[in-house]
Amino acid sequence: MNRNRWLFVVILIALVAAGGVAWLQRGTAGGIAASGSPTTSAAGACELTEVPNTAADKDIWNGMARVRQGILVAGTQYAGSLSNAISGEGTGKGWTVRPIRVWGQTSSSLEDVSSDGTGGAWAVGVLIRSPAISRWNGATWTVAPVADPGPGLDALSGVAALTPRLAWAVGRHEVGDAYRTLIERWDGSTWERVGSPNVGTGPNALKDVAVTAPDDAWAVGWHVAGRSYRPLVEHWNGTRWSVVPTPDLGSGDAILTGLVARGTRDVWAVGSVTQADVPSPVVERWNGSRWARFPVPSDLGPAAITDVTTTTGGVVLVGRRIIDQVPQPLAIVLDRTGWHEAPLTAAPSSQASLSSVTTDASGVMWAVGTRLGSTGSFGSLVVSGCAPA
Repeated sequence: MNRNRWLFVVILIALVAAGGVAWLQRGTAGGIAASGSPTTSAAGACELTEVPNTAADKDIWNGMARVRQGILVAGTQYAGSLSNAISGEGTGKGWTVRPIRVWGQTSSSLEDVSSDGTGGAWAVGVLIRSPAISRWNGATWTVAPVADPGPGLDALSGVAALTPRLAWAVGRHEVGDAYRTLIERWDGSTWERVGSPNVGTGPNALKDVAVTAPDDAWAVGWHVAGRSYRPLVEHWNGTRWSVVPTPDLGSGDAILTGLVARGTRDVWAVGSVTQADVPSPVVERWNGSRWARFPVPSDLGPAAITDVTTTTGGVVLVGRRIIDQVPQPLAIVLDRTGWHEAPLTAAPSSQASLSSVTTDASGVMWAVGTRLGSTGSFGSLVVSGCAPA
């Protein structure tokens, strides 16, 4: 990141207040609508704020997860040429933000976080040139020894825990002049590297992971074929990881960045296909036997989806939409009645995007992202226009 030119400030979005929970929880039994029809407005209200007690010009939030107390976010705090991992705990009563200093003065950055289902969590990222993993017990962070394949530039970008004794982390391992996939597994006592396949001899990387059972886990990312990025999906069957075919997305650079699994027969992957610098959203769904592309709203226009989470009866997608060549934050929900959009405005500049999303125990949706100041410099975030019409 060139921090002298592209300067970002953190956004936190919570869809709350009147009708917000009901909107997210509509559509239980009977499934969800598989329609590419236009989006409709959603009932409810939302609030667009900055995480309090953070340095807006120094903190970047990358991942978030539901925990027993509310929401846990992880990211990076920049201080000159150094970077340090940070975390934040959010509830309806407020926020607690704290640096993660378990690595001392060594530069660290966190890319994702996952609850372990019992009040704790895992966070993953990079420690200079090595993969980094930290454990949260609900109150404090500690270092988790990680299997570093070395000696290249290695990093972890996604983590998912099923129980305190089973978790997966994915990322990339540098071999020569190309990245290769990197997968590690927690067995209750240690993190160990597990063999993972690659497509071709070019670069391969994994961005996100989901797990539903000891013999069922998924990972998504990308590989390079020729001069184009192509989507990469891998599956764990209890014995080994294997590459699973996905729908042909046509020409352009196609990547998958987000993943969520409701069960062995209901898995969602999201990303984008970019042609001539114009992104198109990609949503795919696994039904237990194959991956199929899922239709997005017909009026969405140029957009990229970065993350996905489940609701009681559907899914929520977040990312960015391109309007007049300007990126703007995007959040849409799919339930049994179709697509519904939450209009989001990041004032005073609308140049923004969302990177991660989850729901808390009451069904309220939370998302984090970044905003580019209109003058190219950092500025405070102003709440504006963040309410479904």
